[in-house]
Amino acid sequence: MNRFFTRDVLLRVLMAAVVLGVGVWVASCTEWVEVEVPRPARGEAAKNPLYVTQQLVRRLGAEVATPSTLSALPPPRATLLLTSWYWDLLPERAQRLKAWVENGGHLVLYANNLDHEQLKGWLPIKQLEPPRKRRSTTEEEDDESDNDDEEEDAAPDPLQRIRTAMQPPCHPVTEPESVPASYADGDRRFKVCGYVASGWKLQSTSTPLWSLEGPDGPMMLRAARGQGQVTVILPWGLLDNDRVLKGDNGLIAVAALQARAGAQVWFVTEEARAPFLSWLWHEAWVAVLLGAAALLLALWRGARRFGPPLAHAPPGRRSMAEQISGTAQFLRRNGPEALLAAQIRALEEAARGHVRQYDQLDRTQRAAAIAQHTGLNAAALGLALDKSLARKRVDLPATLELLETARRLLVQHHPTPRT
Repeated sequence: MNRFFTRDVLLRVLMAAVVLGVGVWVASCTEWVEVEVPRPARGEAAKNPLYVTQQLVRRLGAEVATPSTLSALPPPRATLLLTSWYWDLLPERAQRLKAWVENGGHLVLYANNLDHEQLKGWLPIKQLEPPRKRRSTTEEEDDESDNDDEEEDAAPDPLQRIRTAMQPPCHPVTEPESVPASYADGDRRFKVCGYVASGWKLQSTSTPLWSLEGPDGPMMLRAARGQGQVTVILPWGLLDNDRVLKGDNGLIAVAALQARAGAQVWFVTEEARAPFLSWLWHEAWVAVLLGAAALLLALWRGARRFGPPLAHAPPGRRSMAEQISGTAQFLRRNGPEALLAAQIRALEEAARGHVRQYDQLDRTQRAAAIAQHTGLNAAALGLALDKSLARKRVDLPATLELLETARRLLVQHHPTPRT
């Protein structure tokens, strides 16, 4: 075998041919198509679902306001698009809104707000439910056959079918001859793209000022209320960023909002409030600081301490005035008998440290033992130690003086060791 066609070379050539064949097969089975991928919204458009509609109104020369709450109403003759869910947090707002419309304001609502408890009593437009009727078997079979035909037609292109299903359906609508045309060219036919429940329609309690008629009835309606107007939009989310440029939705939105040069259009889509803590600081910062100081003081006062709150005063003898005052307070609360008993207890406590087996002695023996250590009269001490003896008030000072003198004399001597 030629050295250029060795076994390893042939094996490599075979492997390369196999890889090339697999690549050709994959390429022949692959279909390359261009698919439009919508870019996600950025900036203000990502946060504001009505950003495109507001820019459209601005381009027409109208003045756009986007307050975060309905605490203040627009000026007279202005247009208010109200889509906030919590605009009625305060009960008086509904009455103020009604008065604003009757004085010349233009209120624009979606149809799902017509059943609001504070609105349905005075709005000149209401929403009618579709009549309930039982479908015949023939109609159901026809619908099933139509669905089968549609599935067969859509089967060759499933990607297109998915894209079509994601798009809102479009409906032909017309302006009736009984209302003025919205545009000078006189064209009264439009194509509205949005989601509308089948059979639902709008009805006005007075002669409509403007309307768009759909397959089942009015899909948009404007009626007078006092000096003002109320416009109701049936397709849900028609003015959102992803729908306002579909079909003729832009033209319809301009007509519904009556946007023109010099007009004022308010968009109230939320009921935003400042965070509670920041509002509290802004409105009552003085009370917050005082409360925080009181809390810190209470915590400091109630905290566990590692020592006494104040240094102990050095021990010292009481003055004569303090002694007299304390004795007087004791007498006032407990009487002279309690003072005598306390003095006897103090003497006996001092005697126990100097007289052996003091508690086993009787009163006479105790008096003799104390007299031996102090040099005082034993008989006088025996009478002073007798608690059962009735004494006169005039005799009490001398008895107390004798007992206190004996106690002090005992304290001055070193105590006798106990055995």
